Amino acid sequence: MSSSKVVTVYGSTGTQGGSVVNSLLQNKDKAFSVRGITRNPESDKAKALISQGVEVVKADGFVKEQVAEAFRGSWGIFVNTNSDDPTLNQPSGLSETDLGKILVDAAAEVGVRHFVYSGMESASKITNGAVPNKAFEDKHDVGEYAKSKGVFETVNIVSPGWYMENHLIEEMAPILGGFPFVADEEGYLTLHVPRWGGNEEIPFVSIMEDYGDLVHGVFLAPEKYNGRLVQGISSSATAEQFVSDFQKVTGQEARFVPVEDWKAMETYGMAALETVKYMFGFCQHSGGLYYGVPNDLVTSGELKYRAAEAKGQSGDQAKLTTLESFIAKYFAA
Repeated sequence: MSSSKVVTVYGSTGTQGGSVVNSLLQNKDKAFSVRGITRNPESDKAKALISQGVEVVKADGFVKEQVAEAFRGSWGIFVNTNSDDPTLNQPSGLSETDLGKILVDAAAEVGVRHFVYSGMESASKITNGAVPNKAFEDKHDVGEYAKSKGVFETVNIVSPGWYMENHLIEEMAPILGGFPFVADEEGYLTLHVPRWGGNEEIPFVSIMEDYGDLVHGVFLAPEKYNGRLVQGISSSATAEQFVSDFQKVTGQEARFVPVEDWKAMETYGMAALETVKYMFGFCQHSGGLYYGVPNDLVTSGELKYRAAEAKGQSGDQAKLTTLESFIAKYFAA
């Protein structure tokens, strides 16, 4: 382990960070030592990381000195900031961009060589200002700031698409029409969200199955992907295909009924749903281009294969998750 490269994960107890940790730990050559940052090392999630062999350190991302010390000695870091963190965007408080810049500055200060960030494209840039989206703008700005520092050997943005795992949260089902848990009055599991736009193909990603592997793949060859925004996607498919696959795999009647006006999507006063609502708006305005360009499964497939190989996996384990396989894993009887 002494020759392992230290990769520190900011957000290690979260969904994305946890996926990255799990993938890196499975590297068969033990190429990476994993360090996880948390505000609360006594939490159950932190203790679970320790039991897996992760070095868990305490730091508050809002305190540069603490996070710099946590990053010290790291060959690379993965950073995911939480747009829904209640401490962000308070009156006279810090924005997600402010938090991201603190983390970038801390990493630069202690000589981190490879910076990987869960960032986004700018909705405002993609739509020429017509449909901005604060969460997207903030994450885009952090990625650009990291590149502008000029001190990292590589800066890579791995940008997640629409989580397949969103549909595992039963509390979200009524917000999205009931699919895939609550049938409507006609007996259908109905997905009721706005259209995506363009060719209607959504960049789906399985965070648990694939996202960590994509980041792992980047860390295996960071120079190859330097400066690029990697599309973090597992499958490019329409909402109609999603519900059709669900019906085929489970035998339950399902359908997609679009919200015809994206501005009419109900958000129940929740900031996270406002982000989703405006995501649909900018995707429609851009012709379905969530990344500003067509969905790319080539790069994500290459990264998945590279990471699977490093974990000693082959066959289906080296392939991106399809909607059918995801549905079969979590919903098949």
